[in-house]
This record gives sequence, structure tokens and C-alpha cells, in this order.
Amino acid sequence: MQIIPDVMHLRSALGAGAALAVIGALWTGPIRAQSPAQPQPAQLRTGSEVYMQARCFACHGEFGFGGAGPRFRGDRFLGLTDYVIGQILVGRDIMPPYGETLSDDQVAAVATYVRNSWGNRFGPVQPQQVAAIRKDVKAHPPQGQPHLPESPPPAATEQSQGETK
Repeated sequence: MQIIPDVMHLRSALGAGAALAVIGALWTGPIRAQSPAQPQPAQLRTGSEVYMQARCFACHGEFGFGGAGPRFRGDRFLGLTDYVIGQILVGRDIMPPYGETLSDDQVAAVATYVRNSWGNRFGPVQPQQVAAIRKDVKAHPPQGQPHLPESPPPAATEQSQGETK
């Protein structure tokens, strides 16, 4: 019997980063495209440009064969849209995070490009999907990264003002 994780439950219980790791570890079945629509040629062109400008090719290869990073040719995990978006936003191992560097449109374009190049046919990624994952990652940072408030707690602010007087 195959165990299929409940993605939404994992995301809310563990946070986006941990949920992605659990899904990757548990998933053994075939991956089907979550978005059966065909990507737009303009989005694929933009994705290719982002792939080259962000230097993704340096680790994943210009033709998707991999190297320091995993190969994209025939990579079944590219069928998991949330996983792909999360990897781009958060990074992992030697891959740097691009969440602070790339816009939602750019992340969607490069994700669409790798999901639909080199024989892959997993469908497009929309900027709205990226925005939702980005919001979730900010609310539930990856394991090992503390969630810091936007401003210091009131006690810390009062204490630091008292020291400067």
C-alpha cells in the first residue's frame, strides 16, 4: 500500500520547508502534472532568460543534465508544483534561496521553464501560486531558520532606550 501525504495538512502542521522534505522522502508513485495546460511561449522564453541570468545552469546544466545540482531531465519531482516553487524560494543544500532575489513572475517563469524543458511536460506555474507559497514560507520558515518578528518585542525596545539615556 502506498502512502500519499496530505500536502495541505503537512504544510500547515510542519511549515512549507519541512512539508517539502517530507513529501520528497515519502513519495514513491508516479508524478502527474498538476497543471495540464500548455505553458505560453513568452513565459518559457522569460523562464529561459531567468535560468541563464540567475546562473541556474551553472549547477543544473544548460541542457538539464545536472552537475553540482540535480538533473532536471526526467525529474519526477518537477511535477510537484509546490515543491519546485519552494526549492526556488528557499533553496536547499548548496542551492541558494532566490526568494529575496526573484519576483513572483520570475519564479513562475523559471519554474515553468524547468518543468517543461528537456522532455518534461508538467505544465505552467502561475505567479499567484508563487505568491501563495512565498506567503506560507514567510509565515512558516524552513526548519532551522527562526521566525523573527517584524520589529523587536516592546521589552527589548524599552530596555535599549533605557541603556542609551
